[in-house]
Amino acid sequence: MLSTPENYRSAANDASPTATVIAAEDGLIRYLRQHAELIVKGAYDIPADWRYRSQYHLLLALGRRFAPTPRPENLIGMPDRLCYSNSAQYAKEHQEEGLVYAEGFALTHAGLDFYLPHAWTVRPDGTVLDPTWDDEPGRAYVGIAVTDPRLWPFDGGGILQDFDRMLPVLRDGFPHNTLADLGRPLANGLAQGQAPTPKR
Repeated sequence: MLSTPENYRSAANDASPTATVIAAEDGLIRYLRQHAELIVKGAYDIPADWRYRSQYHLLLALGRRFAPTPRPENLIGMPDRLCYSNSAQYAKEHQEEGLVYAEGFALTHAGLDFYLPHAWTVRPDGTVLDPTWDDEPGRAYVGIAVTDPRLWPFDGGGILQDFDRMLPVLRDGFPHNTLADLGRPLANGLAQGQAPTPKR
């Protein structure tokens, strides 16, 4: 079992990524760090007892790397721009296969080259099954895999993007055993070392 925060549930080993995927993930992690640093430099008045300053700090503390894989031929893409509800619904419909809802940021496919807030599903081996991006999967996914369906945003909005859902998580963190120990730690493959601590 990995040495992870207490709110993770353990799982099987994850698929090994390629050097190209790791480089794309590293770029995405640098993007998250830059936004976290901007929030710190902006000196936003966050209460001292809050667990995380922002969703960027939360992702840097708890986030995992998830390996993109080609989408199955039989998967029909769900509606564009509804990734949060799409992924929650798809995970619910495929729970018996071990899929869980995941959310964070993703790097779009080659030629588009954007880091976007996004949601997807994760297989038991830590690989991505993205029900929304039906042309081709993103090149990098960094986020959290949430095991508790009661937290999944079936109505859209996302856990880390919807104000009413995000604030309690930033203040209190996730309930015990609600994050899956899937994917790979952020520090793996990252040249610049450990993610910053969640506190100020």
